[in-house]
Amino acid sequence: MTVDQSVSVEQSKQLYQEEYFHGREYIDYLADERTQKRTLTEHLKLVRRFVPRGARLLEVGCAYGFFLELIRDEFPNSVGLDVFSAGVARAKAKNLDAREADLLTAELEKTFDAVCLWDTLEHLPNPHQVIRRAAELLKPGGHLFLTTGDFGALVPRIQGLKWRQIHPPTHLFYFTRSGLTALCQRVGLVPVHFGTVNVYRRFGSALESLARFRANTLAGRLARVAIQSLPRAVLNSSFALNLGDTLSLVARKPLNQ
Repeated sequence: MTVDQSVSVEQSKQLYQEEYFHGREYIDYLADERTQKRTLTEHLKLVRRFVPRGARLLEVGCAYGFFLELIRDEFPNSVGLDVFSAGVARAKAKNLDAREADLLTAELEKTFDAVCLWDTLEHLPNPHQVIRRAAELLKPGGHLFLTTGDFGALVPRIQGLKWRQIHPPTHLFYFTRSGLTALCQRVGLVPVHFGTVNVYRRFGSALESLARFRANTLAGRLARVAIQSLPRAVLNSSFALNLGDTLSLVARKPLNQ
């Protein structure tokens, strides 16, 4: 499933700046750093199953560089790309190799053992070109890793267009496992793993999302009461959520390519 694809690189860059990470899509991405890293640590566990220590990774959509921080020692010389200016600047300030660039136009001097797109592909207006470019940048035997919403899962099949992950203009594509398999095969990649994703949320952020985005509902009103009455320790606690509608994919580039 797709929505309007006529989004230029410059328009994408305007969409994914400070406001996106602080109020429009996330309540406060930086304040939730510890929780975000719990989700990214789950992704890292998957990477470790297929990629040896010391390999070189490319992360597309690195934001503030949280994943690059997690892999700094284990996968040195890894690179992150993003169009988010402040995020890239913050990552660079931590001596991470983050670059403000779009994957399709970035000048990358070497190939990689793995390319990672964590909750990124659905934001891009040209996923086929992105997967093709990722395949070109992989060494033979290298792996593509991605996570994205699964439009074929039970929850979206029940909710239809009310599914929480349908929110253009930031989400432009909605994938199924069969669709991703076909997309990979078109560029010579072989899917070797599908799974679902544990997404960690800070309790306080989840309540603030309800209070802000569903203000006129009972859930929104109860969330406001909870924010005012619950101890800070409770609000700062995090929990894992897995509704089966966010998938992980690993695809391998054959050795003979």
